[in-house]
Amino acid sequence: DALSKEDGARAMERLAAPMRARLAALGLTNVYETIELPLVPVLFSMEQTGVYVNREHLSQKAEVIGDKIKGLEQDIDTLAGKTFKINSPKQLAGVLFDDLGLPPVKKTKTGYSTNAEVLEQLRYQHPIIECILAYRLWTKLKSTYLDGIAGLIDETTNRVHTSFNQTVTATGRLSSSDPNLQNIPVRTEMGREVRR
Repeated sequence: DALSKEDGARAMERLAAPMRARLAALGLTNVYETIELPLVPVLFSMEQTGVYVNREHLSQKAEVIGDKIKGLEQDIDTLAGKTFKINSPKQLAGVLFDDLGLPPVKKTKTGYSTNAEVLEQLRYQHPIIECILAYRLWTKLKSTYLDGIAGLIDETTNRVHTSFNQTVTATGRLSSSDPNLQNIPVRTEMGREVRR
């Protein structure tokens, strides 16, 4: 692995001059030197410090959402008139379009689509659709942000150490990865609770 780091350092050294020339050609040297470069130590410090996570609060929220998901599963099974795998597009399509007789909106190679766009178009045609949309929202919130972040908390500091990225987004905003903290929903009450 030391050899690969050495190779990477050599590659970066070879790229430095052409990249500086490209920055100059684009008139961006000043932006690099006065905005981007001074931000590097700040972001490094933020990454090292991390974001504090209250494990107990996170665990409580995961339990509350887990109960909400179980309730939605029961509601969906009741509305469908049978138990099925909600996350299976094939089984869900069978329930929606064959069993309940909803009009198929979009066909794929493997059958009828049950993606979010299709469900939005069917939203007011049967109460099961609202439950499925809610189920998807809650399961994503739980798996991605509660269960996912719980596994990334540093045992000694109780902090999550994300990576901040300066040049990933087209809009120029700062982003984070591993975990992607800015994607925690802010418009829903539960999203705000997770952020808190």
